Amino acid sequence: MNKDSNQRKIGIRTFAVFIITFLIVTICLFYVDKNQEQEEKLQASYTAEATISRIESQLNQYLAESHLIKSIVENGNDMSADDFNDISSYMQDEQNVIEAHELAKDGVVSQIYPFDGNEEAIGLNMLENPERKKEANLAKDSGQYTIAGPFELVQGGIGSLLFDPIYTSASNDGERQFWGFSILVLNWDNFMDEIEIDKLEDAGYQYQIWKKNPGSGKKIVIAQSSDNMPSNTMEVKCVVPNDTWYFEIVPKKGWISPVQ
Repeated sequence: MNKDSNQRKIGIRTFAVFIITFLIVTICLFYVDKNQEQEEKLQASYTAEATISRIESQLNQYLAESHLIKSIVENGNDMSADDFNDISSYMQDEQNVIEAHELAKDGVVSQIYPFDGNEEAIGLNMLENPERKKEANLAKDSGQYTIAGPFELVQGGIGSLLFDPIYTSASNDGERQFWGFSILVLNWDNFMDEIEIDKLEDAGYQYQIWKKNPGSGKKIVIAQSSDNMPSNTMEVKCVVPNDTWYFEIVPKKGWISPVQ
């Protein structure tokens, strides 16, 4: 009987040791998984912010090209149609990102290059047009460039508008007043190709970049991967001039690998 009792005690102790060991291993694995998930999310957050910074940097390069016309106007010089066309012709890029350059005095498009194919934009009042007035007025009031779109352009196709506000001195006291806009019409798909955003997929990520329509509040997709987005994405808010972009990102293999 004592032998049976001892065997039961040994069995109970063995089972207890197994349970305790199992719990310890489970807890350790839980923390290993949490650490891996945290590291993956930190890397994803850095990737998202770096991508937005790259987008902003490229946009600033295009703005630098348009600043010559902006500085001529701000210095009080007249901009003839020939001068505008000559300068704008040098802004065309090999990647065909800049589809057109517009000059809009008082917010109304009065000059555009190239003219052929873009005639429909002449006379468009950016400060009153329903699809453009929110961003145009933001740029006017803040003095910072603002991106409108992507949306369907009046001259056809899908693109985005980059509003760069122009101010001139109204009097000798240096007070500045709004003159109008230098506007770049961007082919957004070509722009996304230029910054090689598809490399995010090569790096193992699924993503979607979007913003809210300032007028309706509806979601506007700026760029996205080809795959359907899962539900466990991480959202990174990225502040850009006069707007906030939302970057949803997730590794294709998940935050914790299937093997682990």
